[in-house]
Amino acid sequence: MAPVASPRVLEKPVLLMQDRGGDSAALRLLSAERSEEIFPILLEEIVKIGFPRALVLEVDFENGDVKATASLNCDKNEVEKFHTSLWARDNPIMAVLQRLSPAVLPNPTGKGTSFYAYPMIYRSRTRCWEAERERREDCLAVQNTRLSRHLPLEGQICSACGMRAYATLLLTQLGKDTPPARLDQLRNLAERANSYLARLFKIEHYFNRMRDMEVTISRLSAVMQSMADPVIFTDDQHRVVIQNRAAERFFRVPEGIGDGGRRAVELNNLLFSAALSSMMVSGKDTSRDLTLVDVMEGEEVLFEAVCAPTQSSDGTRTGMVTVMRDVTDLRRADMEVRANLDKLRIAEEIVRQERDRLNLVIENVGDPIVVADNSAKIVLLDSLAKELFGIAEGSKHPQVMKNLAKLDAYLTAFTFSFADKDNRSLRLYNPSSQAEVEYAARSGKIYDARGQVSYTVTVLRDFTAWRKLEQLQMERRMLEIEKFAATGKLAGTIAHEINNPMEAIKNAIHILGEKVEPESKQIYDVLKSETERVTRIVRQMLGLYRNVVQFDSFDINGVVEDTLTLFARPLAKAGIVVDKRLGELPPFKGSGDQFRQLLSNLVVNSRDSMTSGGKLVIRTRGTRSVDGLRRWISLSVADTGSGISPEIRKSMFEPFVTTKGGKGTGLGLWIVKGIVENHTGRIRVRSALRKGTVINLVFPIST
Repeated sequence: MAPVASPRVLEKPVLLMQDRGGDSAALRLLSAERSEEIFPILLEEIVKIGFPRALVLEVDFENGDVKATASLNCDKNEVEKFHTSLWARDNPIMAVLQRLSPAVLPNPTGKGTSFYAYPMIYRSRTRCWEAERERREDCLAVQNTRLSRHLPLEGQICSACGMRAYATLLLTQLGKDTPPARLDQLRNLAERANSYLARLFKIEHYFNRMRDMEVTISRLSAVMQSMADPVIFTDDQHRVVIQNRAAERFFRVPEGIGDGGRRAVELNNLLFSAALSSMMVSGKDTSRDLTLVDVMEGEEVLFEAVCAPTQSSDGTRTGMVTVMRDVTDLRRADMEVRANLDKLRIAEEIVRQERDRLNLVIENVGDPIVVADNSAKIVLLDSLAKELFGIAEGSKHPQVMKNLAKLDAYLTAFTFSFADKDNRSLRLYNPSSQAEVEYAARSGKIYDARGQVSYTVTVLRDFTAWRKLEQLQMERRMLEIEKFAATGKLAGTIAHEINNPMEAIKNAIHILGEKVEPESKQIYDVLKSETERVTRIVRQMLGLYRNVVQFDSFDINGVVEDTLTLFARPLAKAGIVVDKRLGELPPFKGSGDQFRQLLSNLVVNSRDSMTSGGKLVIRTRGTRSVDGLRRWISLSVADTGSGISPEIRKSMFEPFVTTKGGKGTGLGLWIVKGIVENHTGRIRVRSALRKGTVINLVFPIST
């Protein structure tokens, strides 16, 4: 069997023992399926056309070596003579490669004929697939085609597809008289072999890339399938390219599922596509909460969809990788933690408010307060207690130390006793008054969850101050009783003196009634009704401390209308504008005469406070409690007068208190207060100097 050319340097010379002249060189080169087959076929065809020896030198771009990769009819020593390096710039072989021009080289052995060197590099007039798709002009094959000299051996990597090119040098030994036609035949054969070699080299490059991609895809698929979380690859149209088994549970219809399961899968796909579209439009979101339905279990599952875009080499988005993490339990736990945190904050705020309220109470209670723990050790004292027991200034006064000893003995006896409360009298030295004071010690215990004593609280009340206060209250009450007795006596005397002339006036009005003209009848009726009201008021003054008033149902709005009609002329003369805001009121059970007297006093006071005119607002309305069980009637009288000073406001409802000087008696508001209290009502006053006064009367409606 004849020896065959090899892409490697052979250990022994290879001789062609058989001529395969049946096939043409072009068909033989075209029949090659791998790039390694090109050089053996080429060398055989070169020898066949009349050249005695031939070999191929290939550049190794990894280490810079230039050595024989195939040879025919050459011995090993002769082949080794052609071994060189990329950096051997003075070597004729490298000069031929860099100039890209065929040349005749001397025999490196120094014997025999010379060699004809023909450079063969990776070049083609057709761009690679990547450059063609992206319409790029930096394809290495096309660039090498355009080179006329100086091949850049260091940059033989395609920028478009990333393929590392080849660079070879075909060497054939010349005879003594090699005709030019044979050299032309050699060059044509080399060019044809180079074009086939470039095509096969590119095919092998893509084949290797595809094989690497298949390995990568297989590894990624294995990784995806091993993940417990759903992982989905989608294209730029949100179509699913690949998904793992965890994702198929939600986005693929399993066998034997019903219509409900199919609709659930359709809904899941719709929600997932909508979420991807939303994130792609926003351009900022990288995660989104997504609720899907587990087709097999029929339960809702909350996912956090984390997305990352896939991009091409030029930065164009080609799709999306989505990893969905099941956060149902996590979110439920987060919600519970947040709810508990809110409750804790609310409880903390309540505790803080209670603490502040307790501190405020302790600071303003006006009595010394002592708090001790379960071992009778003092843990809290207010300012009065600190002064009493010398802790505030670290006092070492003997009397103060004696106070502290008495307190310790008392706290120890109470803390370890079985009593929950204790009231006892303690005589302690008061540093402020520099005298001994009798205190009433009232103590109580605070228990913990186990029923053990946690703290004890002791309040010390000064008996001396309490007795002085009780004495002052008694004296004030006696003064009020004497004042009311004098007021009743004065009122009875005045009423008795007024009663006789009022009887004469009533008789005169009765006699005058027969002679009144019809056009004056209305005025006569008002005169008669007001005279009767004065008579009733006199009778009330005679029985000041006796409730002789008869209560009947009447209309409060009617009383307001009558009173304003009576005072219409004086109010208009004083430049006062009256604003009536009367609401719908139910009948009220009480004394209509007393209400006329009450409203008359308030209107007169408002008129007198507005010396330069102003506005008088009278408002009535009915209100109801939230539960609908209680109802009230509100009567408000507001003016824009001079207002009431804070000093007068404290005693304005007491008798003989007036701001009108000699023009007033000081009994108007006192009478108003009595009428309101007689009807179980309440009075509220709001006033500001030079702005006005608002008096609001509230009366309950009995059901």
